[in-house]
Amino acid sequence: MKIKTLLILVILGSPLYVAAQIDGVEYDWQEKKNKQGIVIFTSSVKDSSFKAVRGVMTVNASIASLVALVEDMPACSDWAALCKESRIEERISVTESYVYVYNDVPFPVSDRDVYAHVVWTKDPETQRVTMTSTATAGGTPKTGAVRIKDAVSQWHFTTNEDGTTKVENFAHINPNGPTPAWVTNMMLVDSPFKTMKNMRKIVESGSYADAKVPLLEKL
Repeated sequence: MKIKTLLILVILGSPLYVAAQIDGVEYDWQEKKNKQGIVIFTSSVKDSSFKAVRGVMTVNASIASLVALVEDMPACSDWAALCKESRIEERISVTESYVYVYNDVPFPVSDRDVYAHVVWTKDPETQRVTMTSTATAGGTPKTGAVRIKDAVSQWHFTTNEDGTTKVENFAHINPNGPTPAWVTNMMLVDSPFKTMKNMRKIVESGSYADAKVPLLEKL
């Protein structure tokens, strides 16, 4: 079974899978990696040839700093595994935009890119802040990369009682092309782990501690 998650921070998806994650479609999560306080799970998805991936960790940083990091598109390559370039191509509002992301995939596999619709929301009961990224048509014309057309990526941030923040990442992506097994495994487990590890290091360093995040006021 081919599985792939060019997760990157980033941003992708299909409306079907966005709804599935939010509405609680049944997943059979299997722990694949548990190291340094980061746990990575994968699960088969009904009617799909590709597995979903989920990562969980706790960080000593605020939701505002995490949102500021994710919204800092030029900084994508500093923390999101495989991300070489990322930018906002159209800003609809402070909570909605269209973005372009280019992923540098190890040789001999072709690089991947995606044009995605990004929306921020907040659960009124749990106060969990969520970024949902959905692959869509349009955006930057042809590049040398293979365009991802069917994928979803989500970030969930929830404040814990002790002031820390629970961070969850979800992705279900069709890589749009064959890939070797070793690359598939790297993208499905190792890349999400590296991404979350880098994210934690940056926000806990205080780099975004004083960031102003207007979108949080609109949620």
